[in-house]
Amino acid sequence: MRSEITKITKRLKEGRGGLKEILSIMEMVLEDRQREKELLFPHEVFEGLNELIGRTLRGARINHSRPHKKQEPFHTFELHTEEGEVLGYLNTIYLRDPIPCYYLVYVEVLTPFRGRGLGGRILRSFREFVQGKGAIGLLDNIIPPEEPTYEIYSKSGFREVVEIIGPSRIRGEGNYMVFIPSSLEINGVREKLKRLLFRIEKKRPVVQMHENESMVKRTISEFKAVYETLKNLFEIELLSGPETPFMCFIFTKFVTKLLGFKRRIMDLIGYTGGESLEQFVISDRIKALPLLSYSLWSAKEEGPEIWGDEKIIKSLSEELKRDPTLFIEKLPLYRRPYLTTWAERRGGWDFSNLRIAHLLEIGFDPTRLREFKLQGLEYIFERVSPYFLSSLERKGEIFKKIVEEGQALRFNNTSIQINPPLMIIRDKGNIYILRRKVEGIHMEEALDQLRGAPHLKEMNREVGIDRRIIITVNQIKDWLLRRVERGLWEEVKELAFFVPWDLEKNIPKLHIDLTKVYMDRVWVA
Repeated sequence: MRSEITKITKRLKEGRGGLKEILSIMEMVLEDRQREKELLFPHEVFEGLNELIGRTLRGARINHSRPHKKQEPFHTFELHTEEGEVLGYLNTIYLRDPIPCYYLVYVEVLTPFRGRGLGGRILRSFREFVQGKGAIGLLDNIIPPEEPTYEIYSKSGFREVVEIIGPSRIRGEGNYMVFIPSSLEINGVREKLKRLLFRIEKKRPVVQMHENESMVKRTISEFKAVYETLKNLFEIELLSGPETPFMCFIFTKFVTKLLGFKRRIMDLIGYTGGESLEQFVISDRIKALPLLSYSLWSAKEEGPEIWGDEKIIKSLSEELKRDPTLFIEKLPLYRRPYLTTWAERRGGWDFSNLRIAHLLEIGFDPTRLREFKLQGLEYIFERVSPYFLSSLERKGEIFKKIVEEGQALRFNNTSIQINPPLMIIRDKGNIYILRRKVEGIHMEEALDQLRGAPHLKEMNREVGIDRRIIITVNQIKDWLLRRVERGLWEEVKELAFFVPWDLEKNIPKLHIDLTKVYMDRVWVA
């Protein structure tokens, strides 16, 4: 494997791909950025990139483009390299009444370039632009207070709107901030700001739709550029070389990211499929590569780490403790409805030779969930991104609140139960979470089955099971948002809900009487 890495390092140094594309590949496969000395595979594959990033930043400049009629409603500030690659951008939209205002819709700096002052540079450019136009700048600060970048706007001269208009807000979740140039005099600023916020709330869905269209178009373009870079890097292997583990791993990660993006954009406001991922064609050669979703690489000194329920850990086999990754990846796949339906169409439950083509057919990575039996009890191992660990700690506070205050409550006659991590394993850059196997499936999968499975569609239309599930889960989320501190709101929104389900028959488990239809429980993970 070492020689394989060395070949890719040499090709990177030969310039087979732009810096942004190479950094995107890094982000894909080196997800645990908090442990940069213990990467998923030897870090020398990207040796010298820090120096290249530094040179790139020194030559970066900001360009401003104006709206082009209805096709592009935003003023856009883009941070360019000398070669024209975009490292970050800011979108803003102009509102004339009741105060001339530029509403900052979205600002982003690419992950590898964050923490280097680029966000501040774009904001200063935006502030100078607003000042020159004799207008105010407005934004909704959605950065959690505990994030290091929370004060980026206040350091750039923005003030919280509540300092001017008082504590009343148009919507509770807003955290609006405003920049008012010192040279600008506004009569009745308090009332005008209130009217401006009301107008923005009315326009928000349309603004979000335009931003979503812009984001989808930009992201698809970035996927295409990364794909071309990967083909160049592995040109020799794809033409005549062996199907190396490193190549299979990177292409599997790329396709998994692509499919994840495809699922997310289907739920975006205003998405119509105009910039469809169906236009994105993966070559037959790459489709034929074996699926490899987990890392085989680790730092020399790194060994498996296991923490959690001591009783469970003590009962683990020596084989699992010695090499967790290979042990878990040999376990049977979780028989969820998505996968069972696909297997039935293919005529059998044989997943011994999965290829990237199968990943594209299924639409998600089926190897991420594995069934595990221990001392007569059934569990699920889930492979997650290392990013997930910090979120897990915060979710622990939510689970505690549910146990203390929520388990005696009913939401649409439904009780709430938790399914927290029982054990966590870190090995070779992979993170595995062990949970109880519950008699249910993920809410989103349940909704898809109710709306799409032939044997469930009619029942769902008559009884409205999907609406019941959504109402119940929304009630639970609303209750949690009222009970936990603001710093945990994002974790509440990202909670996974599981609803009772008969996996053998692929039907929901419900209670039905003369007046109502309800689930006896939901699980939160």
